[in-house]
Amino acid sequence: MRKIIKITFFSLFLCSYALAVEFRGVGTVTYKDSFPSKAKLNQYLDEAKNKACTNAFRKYVSSMEESKRLIFTSIEKNIYANLSNYISCNTVVDENIDKKNKKITTVMKANIDTTRLDIELTKNSKVFAAKSSDKLSIVVFFYSRTKSAERNFDNKVSKGREVEIKEQEKQDGVSSRTIETTGGSTLKRASVSEFTVLPDDSKKIMAGMQERFTKSRFKIYQPRNVLRSQFLKADKRITESLEAGQSIPDDVLLEVEDALIAKKINYYVMAYFDVGLPLIDQATGNKAVIVTLSFAQITNLGGDFPSALGTISGVQMKGMGATEDAAKANALNLASIETGKRLINLINSKGAGAK
Repeated sequence: MRKIIKITFFSLFLCSYALAVEFRGVGTVTYKDSFPSKAKLNQYLDEAKNKACTNAFRKYVSSMEESKRLIFTSIEKNIYANLSNYISCNTVVDENIDKKNKKITTVMKANIDTTRLDIELTKNSKVFAAKSSDKLSIVVFFYSRTKSAERNFDNKVSKGREVEIKEQEKQDGVSSRTIETTGGSTLKRASVSEFTVLPDDSKKIMAGMQERFTKSRFKIYQPRNVLRSQFLKADKRITESLEAGQSIPDDVLLEVEDALIAKKINYYVMAYFDVGLPLIDQATGNKAVIVTLSFAQITNLGGDFPSALGTISGVQMKGMGATEDAAKANALNLASIETGKRLINLINSKGAGAK
């Protein structure tokens, strides 16, 4: 009986509306029969296809960022036992029956239903399983600084001093001199970027992030609502530092931690994004803006002492639109969604628990 992974019409209907990614996998089966029947060959072929589909899924798992993969490992047996619920794998890319070496190899294309898999990971997280009275409280500080200008400088050249090192009398009575230049240098000055922290951009990030954390059953709070007047002081210092092209000051982080501990907050996130200068997308002619997560740290405040669960960086998203504002808004939205996913996975992978 064939065991090729099959997806029902209902599953295909759901997948068409879900977020799916494509991976290709390779499966190989060796057999001992010298002259296998057609039925036997079909059986071996199906086994190779199943292995290829599983291999494609394993490739996707390998591509997961670390914190998400840690959650997956806790439920992987159940996932692999019901793999057809998470992938559509019916397209043969390549197939080879090597009768001489008694080996069958197939290459299959698999579409991974990442939305459904993410739902399963969330359902099995510590936060989702907690009682409503034990939901984790979290305060998030998100800043977005936009590069408003960039100044480049010409190379500074320092001329050397000519020194006569040899004089030679020629037969015609004309003397010649050999001149060598000593000293001198070329100094390349680094470009200087100017930044602006725009509150409206930060609010857009917060809006997308709040939805992501709320769906994952966190109690998310705005820092202004928790810290009140203390927030104004911290916000000013952070904004000044970011606009100067620097990072968030350590003493501000310590002050924020102390204040949040006093408010019995479980976690807090401090992060900032860098918004690049607008570009022109060559393919479409639209405006394009790239947003990069430069720094994000999530800290657990529930233990004896504050402890950083980890940092995230390197999330980079490109947004496009008819105008610069539209392109930037799209890029910020994409970057905030991806960052939110990674932060939540990081908490869940560390075994989050309420105070």
